[in-house]
Amino acid sequence: MKYSVFVCDDDQMQVNDIVKVIGKAEEIISDDHAIAFDVASATNFVEVKEYLEDNVCNGGIYLLDIELGQEVDQNNGFDLAEFFKKQDKRAQIVFITTHADLSLISVERRLGPVDYIVKPRDSEDHDRFKQRLVATLEVAMSNIENFDYTEKLTFHYKVGRQVRNINIDDIIYISTTPTPHKLVMVNVRGKNQFFGSINQYAKESTDLIKISQSCLANPKNIKLIDLPKYKVTFVNGDTVDFSQSAYKRMQHLFDKIQA
Repeated sequence: MKYSVFVCDDDQMQVNDIVKVIGKAEEIISDDHAIAFDVASATNFVEVKEYLEDNVCNGGIYLLDIELGQEVDQNNGFDLAEFFKKQDKRAQIVFITTHADLSLISVERRLGPVDYIVKPRDSEDHDRFKQRLVATLEVAMSNIENFDYTEKLTFHYKVGRQVRNINIDDIIYISTTPTPHKLVMVNVRGKNQFFGSINQYAKESTDLIKISQSCLANPKNIKLIDLPKYKVTFVNGDTVDFSQSAYKRMQHLFDKIQA
């Protein structure tokens, strides 16, 4: 398994040292299961932007110096963290700092870092730093894996400016309404209306199947399939027509239900 790790510190020697520790961490963690860290680095905002122009951020681990540029209130690690979190929804932020008391700022800015690690001042500190970084990288890796699992089980939809989430297993079906681009989701707790398209959510939610141009169904919540009449009955008693183009898919699902 390969993980992208990005290091940003305005001191190139610090960057080099952190990269060496990451290499050691890769060896230590790989004793349990094979992993690899794809490491990139930068020393300022310009280099970060150049990196992002050529690389897509997705599930990265970001080790950021809080005091980047010697300014705590401008162009610092907190700003970088916000920047990366906008680009990468699975971003794992780790702050590396000389001032542990700055952690309150990240709470105020809702940055949710994995950890704060204080920079080493001597060889004894460096050993602790290495141990802490190894443990933190393992936590970040676990968070990324858990995010992928949770994301797969969660359906996201937008009501106004608010993003709402529901467990996919709770969805019975989603269908169009008389209002253009407005959908209704029928779930185990009732109904919710939101804007979107059947095709859009069919692409985004592979656990739901498109049974017609107007309906997206959760196969786990289909109770009966009437192939001759092109109808499905859901666990809540609702009956919906499926299209001729979905016949083979429904026949395959019918065979699974009967098995």
